[in-house]
Amino acid sequence: MLLVMAVAFTAICAKLVMIQGVHSAQYLASGDSEWEQTVTLSAERGAILDRNGYELAMSVPQTTIYADPHQVEDPLGEATALAPVLGLSVTTLQNDLTEDVGFVYVARTVDDATAAKVAKLNLPGIYNFQEPKRFYPAGQLAQPLLGSVGTDGTGLGALEYKYNSVLAGTPGKSIEEIDPQGNPLPGGLQQYKAPVAGQDLVLSIDEPLQYEAEQALAQAIVAANAHSGIALLMDSKTGEILADAQLTMPGPGSTLPSAVPVAIPPPPGSASRHQVQPVEAPSASAFTEVYEPGSVNKLITISAALQSGVIKPSDVFSIPNSYSVSGSVFHDAESHPTEHWTVTDILANSSNIGTIQIAQRLGKTDLLKYIDSYGLGSVTDVQFPGESAGILPSYWSGTSIADVPIGQGIAVTAIQMLAAYNTIANGGVYVPPRLVDATVDGKGKEHPLPMAQTHRVVSTTVAAEMTTMLDEVVRVGTGTAANLDPYTVAGKTGTGLVPSPLGGYEAGHYVASFAGFVPAEDPQITGMVVVDNTPDYGAAASAPTFATIARDALQEFSIPPMPKQPPAAGVPLATPESATGAGEIAGAPLPGLATPPSVATVIGSAPTSTTTTTTTTVPTSVSPSLPPTTPPSTVAVPPTTAGVRSRSSPTAG
Repeated sequence: MLLVMAVAFTAICAKLVMIQGVHSAQYLASGDSEWEQTVTLSAERGAILDRNGYELAMSVPQTTIYADPHQVEDPLGEATALAPVLGLSVTTLQNDLTEDVGFVYVARTVDDATAAKVAKLNLPGIYNFQEPKRFYPAGQLAQPLLGSVGTDGTGLGALEYKYNSVLAGTPGKSIEEIDPQGNPLPGGLQQYKAPVAGQDLVLSIDEPLQYEAEQALAQAIVAANAHSGIALLMDSKTGEILADAQLTMPGPGSTLPSAVPVAIPPPPGSASRHQVQPVEAPSASAFTEVYEPGSVNKLITISAALQSGVIKPSDVFSIPNSYSVSGSVFHDAESHPTEHWTVTDILANSSNIGTIQIAQRLGKTDLLKYIDSYGLGSVTDVQFPGESAGILPSYWSGTSIADVPIGQGIAVTAIQMLAAYNTIANGGVYVPPRLVDATVDGKGKEHPLPMAQTHRVVSTTVAAEMTTMLDEVVRVGTGTAANLDPYTVAGKTGTGLVPSPLGGYEAGHYVASFAGFVPAEDPQITGMVVVDNTPDYGAAASAPTFATIARDALQEFSIPPMPKQPPAAGVPLATPESATGAGEIAGAPLPGLATPPSVATVIGSAPTSTTTTTTTTVPTSVSPSLPPTTPPSTVAVPPTTAGVRSRSSPTAG
């Protein structure tokens, strides 16, 4: 008997050693889970501010409803009472209220009125606490840039995603001891760790300019019967992006969750009232979507040739009506006799043939070198989520020396082309685009982000020569609709084709663009407008919109007109007679078509005297303190021309 008792006593002691010694941590943790309740406390997310301190995104404390199912006395009855208040299913709520846990979310970040109704029900086991909810005070303004935040407070896209670790802060927690019924134990352990708010993010965006750019772009999209568009404004000196409007027309069945209502003026002389048409905010297409740039790419080709010394601005080229390269025939948009044009005339006319001849002097190696130096083929220093590096030729064919210089066979983002034009505005120095200026800590101290490294692309002499020639594009060439007299605008139009899902290009569908800077004498504002999938050319669809948003920026920053400067040394001016816009669009036939290269159809040629033109009214918002644009905002748009498409995307002026 004593032996049995001794064995039993030994077994008990061994068990106690195992419980209190070897496995003590395990049993203690298990016990803690039974009598401790932990609630995670969300940190207040940092705000996203514009350059002036206006809140584009902010977090506001809202009431979150939760339950302790152990204390719920009548799950079905309480679920029936809560469901109509919270807009939830009775079955779902009942399931939540019968879980064998001490904490379950019922509804997160409800409005004050709903929270008050829940509190008035005074249901056992139903509690609440405060947690932040994301709000965007300006609605959908700049939404593609800002992104969104999930229910758990995590950034889901765009800047909210990229800077989530900066904005999110550090969560806190609350721990308290409870009895088996879930009630707090009197005198029990209670711990509280306060959440730490996230830092604020200061953008370079100017909220008033962003609004004006979105309105102007929306009107341009509707007026041009386009699918989508991008409008960018940049501080020429710093590379700071002041406005980035990105909009698209709603597709079939769209519920317009992110619509911008736009008042479209009726046609002149019409008794109709303004039409209000919605335009949606898509993804951040200025960084993520690519397109064939068309004639705006001629800035790179011509400036590279000048820098390499293979041409001078005064060089005269013989420009025939058609030009063959490796068996493919290229045209300017308008048939013309053989012309003798200077480099200025070639740019003012946006002549494809003249640009191709210049590129042949430059050669493939130097052309690709300058394409790279201007930033094409690389993501910008912004490194926006999903940003594209663009597409450069992976295979250099016999016609590549003709295609690429006029903006065919390559694809760019709008932000890349904006930065390229800003390089000329900065005297030949590439200044990386900048979207985020600083962070602001919990003490209100601002921490500027470091400036990105600049690099020289072309000399100040070449930049001055290009500026004079770009002035001529707007003064008498294809870009006259961007005129902002008495300000001098330097810029360039472009028109590319829209790729077809079946291969080749969509007949009569263009990507119309304009890029430039103002005042040309001392550039302060650089802008880029891209209107996608429109029957209009860059001169009609984008140049007037550039004038509208550039005028807003000049007024916003009180930038006065500059004294007119003489043209750069050795640069001849264009004349209205020599700047006929003949290079609006041109191309060669698609491969596989029966039409031989020698009889390739001119693409999108300008109307002849027997062709009827259509008129598109492009709305402008003339500031009372600045002169209106000249010429007026009503421009004649040539109709689209069906016919044989180019083997590579035709470009336009």
